Amino acid sequence: MFDFHLHLARFKSPTTVAKGLFDVGTGFNTIACEPREWEKSLDLESRGLEAHQAFGIHPMVATQMTDEDFEHLKAILRTHPEADVGECGLDKRFEGYAPAGIQEQVFKRQIELAQDLNRPLHIHCVGDYSRILQAVADDARQIPQVVFHRFGGDISAVRSAQKLLGPRAVFSLHADSFRKKSTVAAIREIPPEQVRFETDADDESWTAERIIHQLKAVEELFLNLTHAC
Repeated sequence: MFDFHLHLARFKSPTTVAKGLFDVGTGFNTIACEPREWEKSLDLESRGLEAHQAFGIHPMVATQMTDEDFEHLKAILRTHPEADVGECGLDKRFEGYAPAGIQEQVFKRQIELAQDLNRPLHIHCVGDYSRILQAVADDARQIPQVVFHRFGGDISAVRSAQKLLGPRAVFSLHADSFRKKSTVAAIREIPPEQVRFETDADDESWTAERIIHQLKAVEELFLNLTHAC
């Protein structure tokens, strides 16, 4: 079992949760998406935590980022060759969402970074998937994998991603992915080998047991849906 997206740096007792997961053979991607989270993830690593990591700039903090922050992000990624880029993207709930706005600028810089470093890219989208896909289309030639985190798009988003990326497109499903009829219909079109499962766990309310339970629940939702087709 593997949690494709959680935020260990936001937990009060991250090592306890990580140990609880590792003890039962559950791995995870831990996502750090603003400078204070980068530092906490690096501190956890220095204390012996071995987990797959991603570092990026979330759209919720895009307006706060400086060139110095971006240079620091690049330095972290260069010294961590196994780390992914993200999560990054667009979110209509936060400042800077307008076309060509700061969210889009920060997102495109991270797309270019993933391409330059040949790293997987974890994408956050609350809003227009067509804008996300257009940005990726401009600069995604060398990105080995594009992960649509907490996927909530429709059939057109899946088809466009498949046309653009083929098997490099990965759709990470959360319990919320099954709430909208349009997304449920889209999930039916995703090849199973391009599906992953996640909790997006991000605070102290998440124990190892709760994470495992939620992962099993999401996987069951997917299996029930696809077996019903």
